[in-house]
Amino acid sequence: MRVPGTVFCCAALLIAVPLCDAVSARQTVVVGRTKWLHLSTTRGDLPAADVGRQVAALIHDIDKDGHNDFVIASYEKIVWYRYNTAKGDWTRYWIEKGMPTGSLEAGGDFYDIDGGGAPDLVMGSGYGGKGGIWRWRNPYPNVDPNTPWERHLVLQVGRQHHDQIFGDFEGTGRAQLAFFDNPGKRLYLAEIPPDPKTLWPYRGICSLFPTGGNPEGFAKADISGDGKLNIVGGGWWFEHVGGGAFTGHPVNGRRQFSRCAVARLIKGGRPQILLNSGDGVGPLEMYQWDGRAPEGSWIAKTLIERVDHGHTLQVADIDGDGNLDIYAAEMYKPGPGDRCRQWVLYGNGKGGFDARLLSTGIGSHESKLGDLDGDGRIDILQKDFQQDRRVDIWLNQGPAK
Repeated sequence: MRVPGTVFCCAALLIAVPLCDAVSARQTVVVGRTKWLHLSTTRGDLPAADVGRQVAALIHDIDKDGHNDFVIASYEKIVWYRYNTAKGDWTRYWIEKGMPTGSLEAGGDFYDIDGGGAPDLVMGSGYGGKGGIWRWRNPYPNVDPNTPWERHLVLQVGRQHHDQIFGDFEGTGRAQLAFFDNPGKRLYLAEIPPDPKTLWPYRGICSLFPTGGNPEGFAKADISGDGKLNIVGGGWWFEHVGGGAFTGHPVNGRRQFSRCAVARLIKGGRPQILLNSGDGVGPLEMYQWDGRAPEGSWIAKTLIERVDHGHTLQVADIDGDGNLDIYAAEMYKPGPGDRCRQWVLYGNGKGGFDARLLSTGIGSHESKLGDLDGDGRIDILQKDFQQDRRVDIWLNQGPAK
């Protein structure tokens, strides 16, 4: 029988030797190198999202107080958990109280679109959204828990837009918005116009393999070493080659339907690219550039052999040792149900990882890393998709001693 809010201990099939840490969900626990304090909506530690199927999660300092907040979104609604620095808890604010059924999809990004100094939210179209991408204007400093943000349709193209990311991908000094039309297997780039309330100009910049699956996942880094940010996603990385032209380089074109991250997990040289299984079953892999081949190639290293619906993949220095670590997790349903797992893979900066099982039985979909309580340590924001529609926070309490 499944007991909501319980952290289970079980063996996991890992490339590194797994450790079975005995933990209790209601106290500070030790997993690998880190102590964690587990909070959950199932116990009333923070307010429930109450938005329906939770498709998206984002971490950002929304109210400019120097501390991160977070957002949980469904296909139709969006709530903002505003951090109270004095009390150390969260108050729920509305961003969107209700769009037509199936309007929104996983993904989204924050950016100060109108130059007002406060980050606005952008999210894209779900299965019923008809190809729209919307902007919600941050009303800071005039925020109210019961007043939704002002919403604008900024563009409409294709059908479904799972994932968006802002960045200066052309070296112009201005940010662009990159997004996929997932069923169309095409990458687009949009410009922010002088009046961001008007429709944004956009163009398709690359088509992906028709047989590689619907592309998902976004990250950004300077892969080519030319000083410009490159787009990483869908098993590819995309390079601006001049004017409005981009070239797509496959990392693994058979894994377009995946989650991705990019970082220097091995110090020196090009960043490495991570791919997780996304909405399916497959390995968690790290890809390292090998320039010795005639045209260069990406060499895969398997970190976890089998991840069942691994729709979570993040990178940060979790234990504070100066080396980047990996956070990966599985969904509950679809997924392995009560056997769904989340891991922290502690890196050594040389491509080796000590993989530790953080929990079993709590579903993760689009879970994120970030400092949630302002203590300078990297915490975990974990959210379920369908089963319990729960939100869990794992506050990093520092090194295990």
